[in-house]
Amino acid sequence: MLHAVLWTHALIPMPMPARMPALQSAGPRGNVRCAAEAAVPAAVSLIAGSLGGAIGVGVAYPLDTLKTKAQSSAGSTMPSNPFALAAQIFRAEGVAGFYSGVSTTMLGQALIKGALFFVYGFARTFTTGLLGATTLALCLAAAFSGAVSSLVMCPVERVKCVMQARPAGAFANPLACIAELVSRDGASGLIFRGLGATVAREMPACTFYLVGYELAKAALLASGALPRTAALLLSGAIAGAASWIPVYPIDVVKTQIQVELDGGGDETDSSFVGQARRLWRTGGFLAFWDGIGPKLARAIVNHAVTFLVFDALCGLWLRRGL
Repeated sequence: MLHAVLWTHALIPMPMPARMPALQSAGPRGNVRCAAEAAVPAAVSLIAGSLGGAIGVGVAYPLDTLKTKAQSSAGSTMPSNPFALAAQIFRAEGVAGFYSGVSTTMLGQALIKGALFFVYGFARTFTTGLLGATTLALCLAAAFSGAVSSLVMCPVERVKCVMQARPAGAFANPLACIAELVSRDGASGLIFRGLGATVAREMPACTFYLVGYELAKAALLASGALPRTAALLLSGAIAGAASWIPVYPIDVVKTQIQVELDGGGDETDSSFVGQARRLWRTGGFLAFWDGIGPKLARAIVNHAVTFLVFDALCGLWLRRGL
């Protein structure tokens, strides 16, 4: 079982670097109580997070494709109903239409989730050292982890968005898409276009994601109402949904920034504010929520699987003492 800290009578497990000292009890008021157990080394968190991220995104990828196509077609005649949209994709492109860019995204998510969990372990060591085992310390560590992981996430999602928004077969493979992006938008366009929007999304999203998972898992395991596997799946699903609902309009704008091969051309305002204004003019308030149904379904499936795999691998390391 993972290292755990008890906030206000709730067990909050989280992998940490192996040498992090156990947190001490805060006394009779019960603000921080300790249930220190064996810590998971950061390297194990890196590997477990990488595998969990890759598997989770692979399982949920068709739903992510629906989300991206819905977002990128805001204001067009493409169906907004996810079932009608799925039927149209299947008729036009077949099953392959739902998996365009999946290999790059799985590899990218392996890097992203590995970096996220790895950085979170170290950041939490630092913030709890300064602030104690408080919710504020957790939130600061999670937000910092989101900012750092955005550096990996931005180019991965640039390729994903471009490939998903186009018909299957538009690019022979992800490398062909990358080559076209570099040719038309430069290396900086591949790596950095949409970075500001990605950071703006990921800092709050990762806070809801990581802290939400810890709180949900603590409550569900403490209640004993569900078997452990079911509790982990439900905790991951809750964390996934909680991390997307507050930041979804930012993600819609980010998709608009990243989806064009040339960044929209010289005559297009590709800034965050420019794209947000364009969305408002063409679709109003609802344009910022295009694709929310598939996104929530994808988030629930993806993150339930991600955290289940992550927890299982960390538990395996602890049980076997590898």
